[in-house]
Amino acid sequence: MKEQFFHLFGLTIREPAKAAEIVSNVRVDRITGWMILILAVTLNTLVYFLSTAIFPVPPEFAALPILTQPYLFWGMLCATTVIFVFAFYWIGRALDGQASFDAILISVGWLQYMRLAVQVAALILMIVAPALSRILTMVAGLYGLWVVMNFLKVVHGFDSYGKAIGVMILSAMGLTVGFSIFLSLMTAAVLGMS
Repeated sequence: MKEQFFHLFGLTIREPAKAAEIVSNVRVDRITGWMILILAVTLNTLVYFLSTAIFPVPPEFAALPILTQPYLFWGMLCATTVIFVFAFYWIGRALDGQASFDAILISVGWLQYMRLAVQVAALILMIVAPALSRILTMVAGLYGLWVVMNFLKVVHGFDSYGKAIGVMILSAMGLTVGFSIFLSLMTAAVLGMS
């Protein structure tokens, strides 16, 4: 089992389209899919706060509770990830994608574990070679877009990368608009209380 996991990890880096085929064909019930996703978000949060314990948040950002409070960080990361699951599914379907919700759920869950691996590697490099850690994070972020694009293309059965890019852009725009509305409502509520 461990060998298969590491093989899939390497395949996701080398050939994301093949990895997407394997991941999207994993059959688990929806509750297990959500648990896989929530565990990944929780582990990402733990690694983030381990890194902030070793390398504290700069003072100018310490005033932002989301960067210093684990439950807020977890909540925001969880909400963002869940929104992307639904956005990737519905927007992909609107663009004639054929993915099942469970295939999107397990794919996003797997990609969160890939993100976790990058965070762990970046944390180790931050201790040994901070400049390399920054480079790794930047390169992994850019390459991660390529991986997500491949996953969306394969899972939805798109015939081109254009539709996968469209799903990514529209999902990001939807997330931005949604959070803007949410923050506006929260600000209005806070100002109304004071």
